[in-house]
This record gives sequence, C-alpha cells and structure tokens, in this order.
Amino acid sequence: MHMPTGFLADSLLEVCNLITFIALCVAVWRVDKRYLAKRRTGFQVAVIFAGLCGLYFMYAGAKPGMTMHWLGVMMTVMMLGPWLALLLLAAVHALFAFAFGIGGIDTLGYNIAVSAVLPVIVAAAIHTMTYRFLPHNFPVYISKVGVGDLACMLVVDLAVTLVLLSSFNYPRFVIYQDFTLVLALMGGMEAVISTWIASLLVCYLPSWLVTFNDEEYIHGK
Repeated sequence: MHMPTGFLADSLLEVCNLITFIALCVAVWRVDKRYLAKRRTGFQVAVIFAGLCGLYFMYAGAKPGMTMHWLGVMMTVMMLGPWLALLLLAAVHALFAFAFGIGGIDTLGYNIAVSAVLPVIVAAAIHTMTYRFLPHNFPVYISKVGVGDLACMLVVDLAVTLVLLSSFNYPRFVIYQDFTLVLALMGGMEAVISTWIASLLVCYLPSWLVTFNDEEYIHGK
C-alpha cells in the first residue's frame, strides 16, 4: 500500500528500512543471473513491470494511510520466482515514490517491506509447501495461485490494519469498515482474476511461468 510521509514512527520506518535492505540484498545475491541474461526474460520482465505499474495506479483510499491497490504478488512469483519478483515489485514502489510522489520517499522502505517482502514470503511459502505435499497437476497449480493471492492480500491487510490502529487516530470501526473489509474483498477478486490468468498462461504461454513444467504437471496425468 502507498503509505504517505509523516504518519509513522521513526522506529518503525528504521526497522522496515533494515528489513527491506536485507531482503533486497539477499534477492540480488540469489536471483538466477543466467535466467536474467536471456533476451526473452528481458521482454517478459518489461511486460510484467508495466502490468504491475498499471495495477498500482488503480489505487483508492478514503483517508491518508488507507490507500488500497491490487498486489499481483503471487502471480509475479509464479512467473519469475521469488527473488526476481521481489526485485521487480521493489522497483515498482521506487518508481512510484521517486517519479510520481506516490507513497513518499521516507516511507519507501515500509511500503516495500509490507507490500512486497511480506507477501513474497507468503507466496513463496505457499508454492513450496503445495509443491512438496500436494499432487503435481493442473488443478492444484492454478488453485494455489488463487489461494496464494488471497493469502498475500490478507497478510498485507492484517499488517496495515495493525499499523493504522497503532499509528493513526481513526476510530476502529472506520479502519475496519473503510480499509480492512474492502482490502479483503479486493483480495478475493484478485484471487479469481489470478486463477484465470494462470490458466491462460499454462495453456498458451507456459514458458512465462518458471514454476511450471509440462512434463511434471500435464504429461502422463
């Protein structure tokens, strides 16, 4: 979410800056450099980056600090893997903060930590657990995209709600009514849309999903 400047405690911002810095350093270290070197990857990353910018531009908020937008985290992780997905999501937040003044430069670390680092961890965990413990087939693959997207949004919803309750003077019912409930509903809608997109990609562009393999999920099933 695009948290503006001037509302959060310095201690919270410093912790989020540290978390973001460590996460991005690890991502730069772990990202597959050979995959990045491919020409096709550059085109794919550019398309996804443009799509994420479009999603993030569709934001709304009744009050300062209650800005809401789509995340697209689970779908991005399934397409690029967690490390490159994290770097791309962070780049989108940085672009919005520096080029458009959306979210604030002072709160950039917080916005990346809450809207990118946290949901990427959730998305990666869901993918890893389902891959390890559930059958490798088409229904399971597309279902985990939807479930993961909803889980990512709910985790971000919970985190931002706690920040709003502790750092803002809004009445509780206003926060629950105008932010928490609305973002949860958005998560449900995003889960449905992500499932559709995952189905289309599996059918027509499976090479755009680094977490998908025809031999493993379709052939012989």
